[in-house]
Amino acid sequence: MTSAHTDMTTVRDMTTVRDMTTTRDMTNVEDMTNVEDMTNAVVMTSKDQVTMTITAEVTALQALDQGGTKAVEEITARAVEATVAAVMTIVEEDRMAVVVAAMEAGVMMTEEGTVMDTTAVRVMTVEGDMTKAAVDMTTEDVEEAMVVAAADMMTAHVAIPVETAVATMTAPGDTVDETNVDTEARVQEAIVDTEDAMIADMAVVEAVMIVAMAVVEIVEAIVEVIVAMDVVMTEEEATVVEEIADTVEEMEAVVVAGLEEAEVVAVVVESPVQVLLIHVFRMNGLAVLEFARGGRTAQLQVNYFGVSLDQAPPEIFKYHVDVERSPDLAADSKYGPSGVPGDQKDETMGDEPKQEGKDEKEDKEDKDVEMSDVSAPPKREQRPERPLPRSLVRNVINAALRQYEAEFGGIRVVHDGMSAMYAPAMLPWAAKTFVDINPDGPSPTPPPPPPAAGDAPRRPFRGPRTFVVKIKMAETISTASLTDYYSNPDVNVMPVLQALDVAARHLGAQRLITVGRNFFSMKKTFPLKGGKELCWGYHQAIRVADRKLLMNVDQAATVFYAPKELMELVLPSLNARSANDIRGLSDRDGRNLARALRKIEVVPTHRKDRKRAIFGISAQPANQTMVNIKGENMSVADYFNKRYNVNLRYPQLPLVNVGSKRPGKENWLPIELCEVAPGQRCANINDLDTAEIIRQTSQPPRARQETIIDQVRQAGFENDPYLAAFGMKVEQRLETTEARVMDPPDVQYANVSERPSGGQWNLRDKRFVEGATMRNWGVVITANVSERDVQGFVRNLVDMAGKSGLTIEDSNPHMIHMDQYRGSQVEELMKMCHSELKARNKGPPQLIMVIKQDKSVGSYSDIKRMSDTVLGVPSQCIVSQHVRSAKPQYCANVCLKINMKLSGKNSILREDLPLVSSAPTIIIGADVEHPRSGMGSRPSIASVPIGADVEHPRSGMGSRPSIASVVASLDRYSAKYVARVAAQKASSDIQLLPHMLRDLFLAYYQSTNRKPEHVIYYRDGVSEGQYYDILQTEMRALRKAFKMISDGYNPPVTFIIVNKRHHMRAFPANSRDADRKGNVNPGTVIDTGIVDSHRFDFFLYGHSGIQGTSVPCHYTVLHDENKMSAEDVQRLTYHLGYTFARCTRSVSFATPAYYAHLAAGRARFFLNEGSDGASTVGSFNSSSSNFDFTELHEDLKNCMFFI
Repeated sequence: MTSAHTDMTTVRDMTTVRDMTTTRDMTNVEDMTNVEDMTNAVVMTSKDQVTMTITAEVTALQALDQGGTKAVEEITARAVEATVAAVMTIVEEDRMAVVVAAMEAGVMMTEEGTVMDTTAVRVMTVEGDMTKAAVDMTTEDVEEAMVVAAADMMTAHVAIPVETAVATMTAPGDTVDETNVDTEARVQEAIVDTEDAMIADMAVVEAVMIVAMAVVEIVEAIVEVIVAMDVVMTEEEATVVEEIADTVEEMEAVVVAGLEEAEVVAVVVESPVQVLLIHVFRMNGLAVLEFARGGRTAQLQVNYFGVSLDQAPPEIFKYHVDVERSPDLAADSKYGPSGVPGDQKDETMGDEPKQEGKDEKEDKEDKDVEMSDVSAPPKREQRPERPLPRSLVRNVINAALRQYEAEFGGIRVVHDGMSAMYAPAMLPWAAKTFVDINPDGPSPTPPPPPPAAGDAPRRPFRGPRTFVVKIKMAETISTASLTDYYSNPDVNVMPVLQALDVAARHLGAQRLITVGRNFFSMKKTFPLKGGKELCWGYHQAIRVADRKLLMNVDQAATVFYAPKELMELVLPSLNARSANDIRGLSDRDGRNLARALRKIEVVPTHRKDRKRAIFGISAQPANQTMVNIKGENMSVADYFNKRYNVNLRYPQLPLVNVGSKRPGKENWLPIELCEVAPGQRCANINDLDTAEIIRQTSQPPRARQETIIDQVRQAGFENDPYLAAFGMKVEQRLETTEARVMDPPDVQYANVSERPSGGQWNLRDKRFVEGATMRNWGVVITANVSERDVQGFVRNLVDMAGKSGLTIEDSNPHMIHMDQYRGSQVEELMKMCHSELKARNKGPPQLIMVIKQDKSVGSYSDIKRMSDTVLGVPSQCIVSQHVRSAKPQYCANVCLKINMKLSGKNSILREDLPLVSSAPTIIIGADVEHPRSGMGSRPSIASVPIGADVEHPRSGMGSRPSIASVVASLDRYSAKYVARVAAQKASSDIQLLPHMLRDLFLAYYQSTNRKPEHVIYYRDGVSEGQYYDILQTEMRALRKAFKMISDGYNPPVTFIIVNKRHHMRAFPANSRDADRKGNVNPGTVIDTGIVDSHRFDFFLYGHSGIQGTSVPCHYTVLHDENKMSAEDVQRLTYHLGYTFARCTRSVSFATPAYYAHLAAGRARFFLNEGSDGASTVGSFNSSSSNFDFTELHEDLKNCMFFI
């Protein structure tokens, strides 16, 4: 639901207010001497203004034939605006800001009529300045806020909010917590005294009565005009209007009778306006949900575009499509491309190709050497046929639609490139088979003449590849199901959404290169190193929102292989500047090259041929790989010289196999005779590529907004014939929605607390809540830095640590420089350092600092694997450039990490966390990380903080395993966490979750001496289609873990999905709702308008963007046994972002899920090179796998080693 409160901008502008007043100008109130006069003024002005406005609005609406419930919505909104303006005209000189506060508190409504937030009270500043907001009050303090506001503005009393009272009554250094009973009692006493003093002032009562009367008049006028104008209403609606009228009379009686002070305040605070307006808008059948409360509002534009279905057909017809190879081609598909055949068995490196064929007469018309030229094809093995590539299937279906266009009766059909086809009308037939489909177009090569008499039989002519397409009716889909879904969440809306989405994407899929849900034209590219290029495009998806259909469009960018010589990819894979530098490949180089080239499609340059995929490389170079052609042994280099008159320039390079990975079906081509086919996405991205991609794709919010609008224009939705055929029309302007901006929490340190500004703060003059003590540590230097620089850095670090509350007793750590042990690897140096620290008699080693030359991942992984799995001592890496500069801010950041690694506690939040602070609550985050492209067969890691995330192997990762990580909080502040990690087979769910959870629950008990009474579970890495499968699987795992702890133990669980991989972007509609970079402010939450009204989900901006356009995180509450309100879930999630321990900024998504991500990434280093085996992490062994995964050292299991 789109939430938008009545815009108070013009009301607060006093000049505008004066211009708005009627001839009965009530701004001069000097002659008014009592409350009665003021009340009458409010009533008269509001009644006149309301009646005049409502009458005009209803007349206009009826003239447009928009009567009925639509008129009710419109006139109510206009009435509120008019009345607020009228009330403001009489209170300006008397500074009665409480009226404005009450109106804003009670009259927050949407354009569609849904009341949203009745408790965001704005209190105006003194001295007649009505344009500034001084205090934002929250739901819990609305009653006190009304009293404070009235007293402050009308009687010059000084308001003492609850927070101020706490600060005043708490002795210096006290912390108000569960144990400080005496302090809490004194605070409560002070609050009660403050309330009594405020309520005692009659001016408060007078002001509240004025507001209450104004509210009565608003609703009374609305009811009267509705009746007088004969607005068309149903019987049910008329009954509700009568109920409203009765309620108005009761309200008026309350005000006139003059209830006791506190009760009058309660009447207003409970928002009779809200209650009445909810009744009004329920006349439209709108579901009035309990949306989150608190915070100010902000207007945002989002990259969603409205989709209307006014001309949609009543039914859409779905057909099932099967694409198969033609039978004759399938039998002959063993033949490879032009090249040299081979029969080696290893598809990546292979044995030396040897061909021993029988003599055959060469057909003079056949210019190629195929398998049949050198040996008889082996007997075909019976094996399941591999599925055809999706891109090929799409091309075949398109070719069928072209070749057999007449068979479809002029109906525009669309398809998803796989097995689904949709038509806006029923096709002339229920099922049909189309044969001889040629996706490559007409063949330029005619068949050879038949063999002459007496000639040897010739193998059958292999013409163009052809396919068979079978289409049959599957189901009929009603487009009305979408409308039904708006009022009934049980309606299955997915079939119609899928059909409309395919129709909306069909034209783009025909014209552009498709990657997932993204389209790329290859016209706008940026060259990257290593034969790659960055390409821009756009993302597109249909979404169902609150009673409407939207199209999400966003800028997209990805990396493609540049259509150049294959050599451009080979050289960087081997770290060579030119092909002449390559003289023989080691086994490791061969594996790396085979991995880098695998599945890349190439086109031979020595003759015309279609593109072929690379399956591996040869063990020997071209000049040493021998083949037997008609009894003559020759090298492949000699063969190409003889057959094609091509003299290879680099015969010392290996060959690529473009035939098949099956033994005996290989087909070899020299690397220099291959060009990379265009339009191939590159998944092999290194750190340098990533950095360049970020630089090129980062756009300020305004620029990205303009790019998106331009992409919608270029997509041509207005002239899309397929959209028209399915009755869809896409708006060309961004959707506007309303958001709320939550206040940040105060971050508490040992000596001071600070309210972050813009999602950030600093460590200056602050001391950690719990500072650790470091007595025994060492420094390993592997970088080109002097010992003098290192000593200077250590001095600065020790100084900053002292200021921050981290005690470093040993200011002269033991140092080992690589120059002393030339040829030693960093692991050996760390072992030496550890041994010497143990011999110092200063206690166990606590930290090994390693100074690296740069940020290279290789050395970093070696360092972490050694410290985390072998030595059992935390490590801290420092890049050499920071050693030389030794800036205070950098040293402060290092102190943040070291303190947490040594079991300290940097900071806590001053405010209570919803649910967590009131009862023992464990917060879990979980993540599963999968091997990146180019990581070989290493398994992925599963991490479980208590929050969860599972990432899956990317395309081309095969059956490589995943890493699961689970982390869990250990205290009521959610400031300390522990993690458990495990390797597992690639899967969406976390397979060892019960055992990991049991271990974490025991750690929580050991830390707090209490069992968790509530569980909040943040789960990352789940696609929308998997939501409920994962919920069922992992809720069962949670229940199993509870039972493992003790019988009867079953704490309630709130299960929240965390999604960072989405394409929603929002842009502030005005500068006051933006940060200094033009991004959405941290704390902004969107839970209406663009989200599904039947789901408990929201978008949250948890951080302030550093570069480009900020990206919110999308949270979906799938299961909530704790019965948390939307506000509590949102506030908890947002505030957790301020507990991230290694920086003084809020982070973009919930800290438990973030920690799980870090733990999974760290555990990836625990896999030994080439591992394909089972987890050996504690008791988390998997009997079905055999990953070579080293266990986290016992001494670090209850330490935040991953920070």
